[in-house]
Amino acid sequence: MNKNILIIDDDNLTCWGLEKIFSSRGLSVTTACSRKDAIGEFDSIPFGYVFLDVHLPDADGLELIKEIKRISPETKIIVMTGDDSEANKLRAFEEGAFSFVRKPFEIPEIILLVNYPPGNETVST
Repeated sequence: MNKNILIIDDDNLTCWGLEKIFSSRGLSVTTACSRKDAIGEFDSIPFGYVFLDVHLPDADGLELIKEIKRISPETKIIVMTGDDSEANKLRAFEEGAFSFVRKPFEIPEIILLVNYPPGNETVST
């Protein structure tokens, strides 16, 4: 399973924290703070997981799900947001998200998502 991880969030602290969590477990982590930066990363690296914030400076993260799935259909997208309304959850899953987590989140919750065995049903937290 591809364990390259892309974190798309304009909050530097969130990117830094997730990068530390995953890189300390030997995973390859790339961060992007905008839609433009994130899409460019797919040109050079295949990502197994994308951690995607809903609110980006140049895009609606939920709209970005479709674009990521078009570029990389196998990538598992985990939407993360402080705005966990039912409408956002429903839209995220309709667009193809693998999971949806509310910020702030617990570290074990995030690690579980990446260690989730391939081929199983979608996990929702």
